[in-house]
Amino acid sequence: MANDIIKRIEFNEERYDKIESTINELNDALNKFKTCQKDLSLLNKYYGSKNWFKDKEAYENNLISKVKAGVLSEDTVWNLNDDINELLDKMKSIINEYKK
Repeated sequence: MANDIIKRIEFNEERYDKIESTINELNDALNKFKTCQKDLSLLNKYYGSKNWFKDKEAYENNLISKVKAGVLSEDTVWNLNDDINELLDKMKSIINEYKK
């Protein structure tokens, strides 16, 4: 009987440690994401703007030296925002499940 109690306590202690670690990682990730929100807003304003079209044209016509230019792809920023929306949906689902 004492062994069963010890096993049960140890098993739940492992659960607690895993959850606590995950919560801390999530909190860190959310804080990091929060610091990126202004950059995300500015990136979204750039995407599809007059400057974006000028930059894309200059890049495609080799008028500027080759640089990392994924932001000039028509899909990159769009997909980033789609990924963010998927994460938000997951978070909403987790919140709704937690509140049950």
